[in-house]
Amino acid sequence: MRALTIPEICTAMAGRLLGDLTVPAVHRIVTDSRHDVIGGLFFALRGENHDGHAFVNNVLARGAACAVVSDLSAVADQFHRGGRVIQVPDVTAALGKLAAWYRRQFAAQVIAVVGSNGKTTTKDLIATVLGSKLRGKAAQGSFNNQIGVPLTLLSVEPADQYVVVEIGTNHPGEVTALGRMAQPDLAVVTSIGEEHLEFFGTLDAVASEEFSIVANLGGRAFLAMSEQSAAFAPSKLPERCTHVVYGFAESADLRATELSADRAGMRFRVNGKFGYRLPLIGRHNVVNALAAVAIGLRLKMTHAEIAAALETVRPAKMRLEPMQVGELTIINDAYNANPTSMKAAFEAVDEWPAAGRRVFVLGDMRELGDESERCHASVGLEAGRSSAKVIIAVGGFARAVVDGATKSAGTSKRIYAFPTVEALSGRLRELLEPGDIVLLKGSRGMRMERLLEGLDKRSAAKTGVA
Repeated sequence: MRALTIPEICTAMAGRLLGDLTVPAVHRIVTDSRHDVIGGLFFALRGENHDGHAFVNNVLARGAACAVVSDLSAVADQFHRGGRVIQVPDVTAALGKLAAWYRRQFAAQVIAVVGSNGKTTTKDLIATVLGSKLRGKAAQGSFNNQIGVPLTLLSVEPADQYVVVEIGTNHPGEVTALGRMAQPDLAVVTSIGEEHLEFFGTLDAVASEEFSIVANLGGRAFLAMSEQSAAFAPSKLPERCTHVVYGFAESADLRATELSADRAGMRFRVNGKFGYRLPLIGRHNVVNALAAVAIGLRLKMTHAEIAAALETVRPAKMRLEPMQVGELTIINDAYNANPTSMKAAFEAVDEWPAAGRRVFVLGDMRELGDESERCHASVGLEAGRSSAKVIIAVGGFARAVVDGATKSAGTSKRIYAFPTVEALSGRLRELLEPGDIVLLKGSRGMRMERLLEGLDKRSAAKTGVA
């Protein structure tokens, strides 16, 4: 971030500086009091389990330049009139206003990634490709909400040529609001799937939400969409918007063919000419990589440059992340789950060229509302049809998964239901065999990665089970 003056900040946020100006400028944005605060602008954000106002006096005493607050009662007398506190009605909204203003100050190309699945992986792939040739920034982790998107935009420096933002949603209108803030030049719609149906209701409503990003594309508008998401695209895109479709179909503008999988990842060709190697497993990650190809080509990179960059990627934490635990291979995909990503994970593990039984350990998928029973049964049906020899369902909808799996599974499959992760943790070792390939997947709230704690490497050497 470039240095911002206090008057600039107050104007952008419609904030009120208490006292006379004593600090000429700030050099960083801080939202976590545990981080380095010296010279920073601290936003006293409120959340379900925390209130940044409780730390205002501490961060100012430790050298923060200024703090943004809504509640003055939390500010000690010595800071009250010292020109180091800006009062606003809503601290989170003020952060967004500052980011929207700052976005209009820089020339870097803004790439927005939206969609039901694959956003973080696609964002990381795009950042890897562009970062191999250009200078820029990308969202950290899954910074994709009303706090993460502003922080990503505010990280941009004057010399940066691009910034990749990830925009998530679980309520109608969030993509529009964050898109208005980011004003992207380029956008990617990764997929349209059954996500957050508790709040959206239908797949068409999900599609409408994700494609609302188009309304906020700038004058150099460019849209890349997977062939799956393109089926839900508005019938008429704005004339100023150049768009490409990527995927496996002959009609795709960027088409992946000649796919092959090995333990190191995927190999494929783009449009029959250009060879690529991707160190990630799963056909769906080839689709994610095509989005990065589309963005790289749009920003004047060559296929050779893009391919070389993609060879350097590594799996993100808990996103189809292969791990060796004793004599078990764990495919840790525990970061999140919905029906579409569940089925993509099944396909990836099915195709992974390794000996050993496939074991699917599947947690609940959250925020599906009235569709929860149906969606869990559908996932169970797909699991039953897969190569998995053991299917273990965990959570409040475990029985629906088991019911679905029982309908499609052969008699050789073993199917179990457990009410909680804790209940399974004490039994998991005895259900596994040496050489098993174990998929862990569930919604973030299930925290399926906790099961790894019970798979002790030391006992694996003795029992053959990790």
